Amino acid sequence: MYRILVINPGSTSTEISLFEDENENKSARIVHPVDDLRKFETILDQLPYRSAVIASQMQEWGIGRDDLAAVVGRSALLRKETGTYEVNSKMVDDLKSGKVRIEHAAILGGLLADEVAKRYDAPAFVAHIVFSQFEPLARVSGLPEIERRPAYHIQNIEAIARSAAKDIHKKPEDVNLVIAHLEGGMSIAALSGGRVVDSTNALDEGPFTTERSGNLPCVPLVELCYSGKYSRAKVLRMIRGEGGMVAYLGTNRISDVEDRISRGDEKARFYLEAMCYQIAKDIGAMATVLKGRCDAVILTGKILESKRALDWIEERVCFIAPVRIYPEQEALAFAQAALGVLRGEIKPVAY
Repeated sequence: MYRILVINPGSTSTEISLFEDENENKSARIVHPVDDLRKFETILDQLPYRSAVIASQMQEWGIGRDDLAAVVGRSALLRKETGTYEVNSKMVDDLKSGKVRIEHAAILGGLLADEVAKRYDAPAFVAHIVFSQFEPLARVSGLPEIERRPAYHIQNIEAIARSAAKDIHKKPEDVNLVIAHLEGGMSIAALSGGRVVDSTNALDEGPFTTERSGNLPCVPLVELCYSGKYSRAKVLRMIRGEGGMVAYLGTNRISDVEDRISRGDEKARFYLEAMCYQIAKDIGAMATVLKGRCDAVILTGKILESKRALDWIEERVCFIAPVRIYPEQEALAFAQAALGVLRGEIKPVAY
């Protein structure tokens, strides 16, 4: 039996799970208040803060120094080969030096795994999956200088696609789905023949989220950038981290929004419905990619905490295909990546 710690840093939370083989025995989702995250200029600056949060949770769980067989984190690697990568000094240096070109908490996955693994005398890995390459039509943006590129919640979407295919009694290669991963970062993907053929870019497209602006009218955005009021760093934070619900309501928690609605806050109700409206529009857009031949529309992610939101989305998209609800499966996918190495079934990929 192998005990594995999974670390999944998200935009506004850090999730850790303790697995014994494929069985998740403990899990914690630590939501980081907006005011805490605003103290950090960059994502990398958050490393000590998130590391301390993890250490506190593991102490609460009573995890001893020799209790872990491995630690596995979320990947932000720029590599074309799928696999389980063992964290080494070169990877750590690359992540810290900014060679990973995304300003997203995923870059902390390998760094946090490395820090925890050293404390517990265990190997550290990152689970890396290469994005499907979009068809040429899906890559066109409207400007030759800009190409649409895949950036979606690949581990969760692919794991759920396999589960959904089994549940509707089809082979993965025979299923067509629209899967909406809905939380601080959102990606809404069209899968044809079990493969992602198009998706909103989770970093800068799609609906507004609890903390991201999503699609914005581009001319007003350009004017805002050149207004002289904001630095480049501030505008990027407004788009990723201080947009969406944070900008409208001052919170990045769906539970806070629900509490406000239950107390009669019509503003909170309006913006939650507006977010669901945008989600439904993008689900509809992805259904057109599949030419309407869709076996199911699947909702997953932290949006599951709000039945109200689920109902609003389903009301608008149920005409496309049956709507199914799936809890996230990212943690299991990460654990399985490490298990394959520990069991000798696969070799770790050299970084």
